[in-house]
Amino acid sequence: VVKGHSAHPGTSELVGRAIQRAVKACGLPEGVFSLLFGSGNDIGQALVADPRIQAVGFTGSRRGGNALMATAQARPQPIPVYAEMSSINPVFLLPEALKARGGQIAEGFVGSLNMGAGQFCTNPGLVIGVKGADLDAFIEAAGDGVKGSAAQTMLTPGIHGAYDDGVGALAGHPKVREVARGQAGDGPNTCRSALFVASAADFLADEA
Repeated sequence: VVKGHSAHPGTSELVGRAIQRAVKACGLPEGVFSLLFGSGNDIGQALVADPRIQAVGFTGSRRGGNALMATAQARPQPIPVYAEMSSINPVFLLPEALKARGGQIAEGFVGSLNMGAGQFCTNPGLVIGVKGADLDAFIEAAGDGVKGSAAQTMLTPGIHGAYDDGVGALAGHPKVREVARGQAGDGPNTCRSALFVASAADFLADEA
């Protein structure tokens, strides 16, 4: 049973119809796959609470995933929830690799950062490196790449608003240095990529 995302119902329907055709072609029972639509959280919560549902897979926000996990745990028979939510995908820059091909790594990092307007689950959100000249050169090269990045359109106003709030919080933080921003856009829900730097001590102090 799949609940389609309300931000792209047309795409969900196209995929649902393709799965429906595959089910028929493979001779599986017609009811083996279902696609439901609806805005808000009511349908998702009802599905997770239904005793016929025995496991949950979820991709989305931390708040949404935590709400589904709470419902799953509150059932008379708790069920597992496999959730991919708000990952920052840390990337470790090993010193020898950085020394040998720092510019190439910076180029790949910026490409991955901007893929899908930063909305892919594989986008790198945090880069960790050892302080030194090679890291400084990487930051400079990545900053140049970010500055040349075109603005992109995000999926929903909510995602765009959350992104802007996050960037604004980093920009106003006294222990964070802004390295670069991407090019500005003029359409609705357009975002600019951004690169910030902080020391490990300050980052860990804030996390604590």
